Amino acid sequence: MAESSMKKIRRLRQDRISELPLKIKQIILCLLPIQDAVRTSVLSRKWRLCWTTMPNVTFDDQFSIWYKLEEYCYDRRVVTIRLVTVVNKVLLMHSGSILKFTLMLPRSQLCDGQIIYEFIDQWIPLLSRKGIKQLIVEEDYEFQETMAHDFSSLDLTHLRLTNVLFPYKPALGGFANLVNLELVHVTSNFGKSIFDCPGLEKLALILCEGLFPMNFRAPNLKCLHQVYDKLNLDYALAGLENLTEYSCMFLRSLLMPPETPNVVKVLGSLHKIEKFSSGREYLKYLAAGGCPNRLAQPLPYLNTLNICEMNFADLSEVFCLLCLIQSAPNLCNLHISHSECYHYEDEVCGCDDEGDLKNYWIKDSEDCTIDHLEIVTFSDFLGLRSEFELVKFLLGHSPMLNTMSIHRSIYIKEDVALTMAEEIMQYSRASSTAEIRYLDDPVIIDDFDNELWTYLFDI
Repeated sequence: MAESSMKKIRRLRQDRISELPLKIKQIILCLLPIQDAVRTSVLSRKWRLCWTTMPNVTFDDQFSIWYKLEEYCYDRRVVTIRLVTVVNKVLLMHSGSILKFTLMLPRSQLCDGQIIYEFIDQWIPLLSRKGIKQLIVEEDYEFQETMAHDFSSLDLTHLRLTNVLFPYKPALGGFANLVNLELVHVTSNFGKSIFDCPGLEKLALILCEGLFPMNFRAPNLKCLHQVYDKLNLDYALAGLENLTEYSCMFLRSLLMPPETPNVVKVLGSLHKIEKFSSGREYLKYLAAGGCPNRLAQPLPYLNTLNICEMNFADLSEVFCLLCLIQSAPNLCNLHISHSECYHYEDEVCGCDDEGDLKNYWIKDSEDCTIDHLEIVTFSDFLGLRSEFELVKFLLGHSPMLNTMSIHRSIYIKEDVALTMAEEIMQYSRASSTAEIRYLDDPVIIDDFDNELWTYLFDI
């Protein structure tokens, strides 16, 4: 019995974590804030140098020294030197490869941008020697034409830049092996220059002044995300025929009547598109110039359509949505959310007279069948007559429909909601298995990389 007890004690005292393979330890350390990962060096001899081999090095908002910067805000140089000294020590002591490096800098009121810029340029050659593949840099100081980092020496596959001047002109090379490029609130000064990105598959341009898809020659581009404050030019997606996923959001509406319908000009060439998402004012932009009942060349691969923050009180947006639906013969999933900017109490259910139905009538809808539509979701359903007509159209022309989920707006009272449900239950259904569900919470669709940029502006 005594011998058995001793064995149990030895097993309990055994340090199993320290016996883990080095790769497992590295994964554990990469999940910790950098300051905690470094502190593991005091655990034992086996942990002393583990952190120096981490493939991912991250200085983000959890970096503990940042919480103490307020104590030194009287001198921005002191704050900056304190920051870069710690980063320097970590990089110089690191003995392995650094495949991913993340640097999220404090706000400009606390740091000297010129010093930060000079140190980043010193770190680039070091990162190059360590074989870096993914780089994330988030700065927060005023753009200066002389403060554009040159990343051309880095053999990157993933680059994310926030609040910086775009790094360098295409004559300097680079981007040959880039697969994922994310630019957030980035400006440039090279006009219509073209970057060759032969391997680029995903491109995100978020609030980037002067940067557009046409600035990148990317024959293999599959995924494009865009967010613009506003766009004052004739916008098209020529040369991006291989796109399979596309999302775009305009934060402000445009008053530029086009000669050609925008929905035809923008989506007419995206024959391979599989997923399309529109946000805020972008559907209004697509609707400008009028919309045909359906595109001349259909979108045979489009299976997912997300229309976020749509204004159902704008008939041009309604007709544009119908054009997209009727142009996608293989559409399977449809999500629509009502814009929070439009709450017309005088237009909710029961306030439109019967004559208004003619304004929302769908031309050629009688012979239209949405053969593959299975899932439909409405978020923030407000009860406008145009919403009811769309529900009726989808129920009556979707023989494969499984589920239609409706989340009503918080502005809809219980008695009005009951009236709405009773009316919808009376609509005829092309699918004998179609089920209507009412949701307590809206369905959130994030196809605009919101986590990258929403903290920048209060929008």
